[in-house]
Amino acid sequence: MRRLPHALVIVALAAGVAMAQPSPPPPPTPLPDGDAGVPAAAPDAGPIIVDGPDLLGMARPQASAAAAPSRVRLGDTLTLFVEVVYDEKVTVNLPATLDLDPYFEETRRSSSDERRTDGTRKRTFQVQLRAWELGDLRIPPIQVGYTAGGRQSWVVTNTVPIEVTGSLSNVDDKTALMDDTPPVPLRRRDYRGPIAAMAVVIMLVIFLVGWRIYRRPRAVAPTFTFVAPVAEKARLTGPAERALAAIDALAAKGTLVTDPRDGYIELVGIMRTFAAEQFGVPIVDRTTDELLRSLARPMPKTAHTLARRWFAGCDLVKYAAERPEKDTSDRDLSAGREVIVTAVTPSQEAAHG
Repeated sequence: MRRLPHALVIVALAAGVAMAQPSPPPPPTPLPDGDAGVPAAAPDAGPIIVDGPDLLGMARPQASAAAAPSRVRLGDTLTLFVEVVYDEKVTVNLPATLDLDPYFEETRRSSSDERRTDGTRKRTFQVQLRAWELGDLRIPPIQVGYTAGGRQSWVVTNTVPIEVTGSLSNVDDKTALMDDTPPVPLRRRDYRGPIAAMAVVIMLVIFLVGWRIYRRPRAVAPTFTFVAPVAEKARLTGPAERALAAIDALAAKGTLVTDPRDGYIELVGIMRTFAAEQFGVPIVDRTTDELLRSLARPMPKTAHTLARRWFAGCDLVKYAAERPEKDTSDRDLSAGREVIVTAVTPSQEAAHG
């Protein structure tokens, strides 16, 4: 490798040193006119904020701030009004939070828009603040961001003076404590007296009611003698005895359960034979309704009502192919016996006739 000339090495070292030196700081940008009278080093004015660069040669939005009221008590609220006048092609906004701690606390904000006669727009931000420090304070410049043509920049408002007073403003030593005060008795309602009086009244009422019940003359309970009714024994005829025996034999075979249709046909046939032998009505080629119409005159009314209901239930099994349970079949057998016994039992009208 060839050695570099000595002069070239010296030039390279000098260029490196020059590039390592920091560039001189740019001159400070002056504050807006509204802040001309505010000292730059004031501890309550916050950091110095300058406007951002212009965008696309467009007119920069004009931002200003004011507060109402400007004199509040410690812990009270005030409203900071930030007005921004801007071109229609520009979008403006405030930061999501204002860095005002620990002097002020933001509690609520809102905004309203207005179209001006010169074609521009004005947006007014209303920020509600609560003061937490005493003295002559200043709300620092608020940075208002704006966007135009996809590029962003910002402008700042003026500072806003606020006077915060408190209840200790007239005391020289604000750390001094007040003397101890004696305890103040608290008044509260005592319900023990009314409760005791109500309890006495309730006990007195109970005693009087019990005494009146005890002193009331006791009524003599009437004596009733139960006389069992004399049951009139049914005089079974030959047809009735044969029909009851046939029903018992059918029940013993269990045909109503094993073969319901044949069983009910046999059961209905027993009842038809009984009606023909007992009352002398024809049963051949007679429907159930025709049979019941012919039985309406000779058969007692009670028995006829039972027979009509019994035949209707049995016909459902004969013609509608129903399959009754064993309990239903047992009830039909019992109801058939009841129809036969009622049919041969003398009616009350006939007994008193």
